[in-house]
Amino acid sequence: FVFIIGPSGAGKTTVLRLITRDLVSTTGAIFVDGANLTKIKDAKLPEFRRKIGTVFQDYRLLHDRTVFENVALALEILGKTEAEITHEVAEVLKKVGLAGRENYFPVQLSGGELQRTSIARAVIAQPLIVLADEPTADLDPATEWEIISLLDTINKAGKTVIMATHKAEVVNTMGKRVVQLEKGKIVRDLKKGKYGVS
Repeated sequence: FVFIIGPSGAGKTTVLRLITRDLVSTTGAIFVDGANLTKIKDAKLPEFRRKIGTVFQDYRLLHDRTVFENVALALEILGKTEAEITHEVAEVLKKVGLAGRENYFPVQLSGGELQRTSIARAVIAQPLIVLADEPTADLDPATEWEIISLLDTINKAGKTVIMATHKAEVVNTMGKRVVQLEKGKIVRDLKKGKYGVS
């Protein structure tokens, strides 16, 4: 579990976009699960990106689809059967606390439920890595901790979680690895770090 911290404009989102090869680095090398992303061929990108699930601050859900349909989309792309999709979506919705909300549309959900749907969609295809870009920025404190707890559970189940955040209390309470950026450069990388403390 890694927190990427730093002020707005420090490069937190850029790092996440480099990890997914949404951006291509101009120099250096980026290795993810043994693959050098600076040398990976475009044809191999879809296969590589299946290893990564992304949770966005603004959720990026399809508003004309239900919770079930939003989460099922990744499995449909992978060619899973209808029975597999129904079973796997039900399981993941239960894990994120959304059982009974399958047929709700995004407009009918709270901020916390929207983010839980986003997390379910990110993990449904069993990625190795979950990237979370300011996933609690617009949530109230109680809901924020529910989402952090959910991400911690995902991490404890064997997934790498990389979370960009400016929430000092979350970083300080969790006691996880902290990578601090300033003006696009890593200025600190601590195994168990605090926000703004060397």
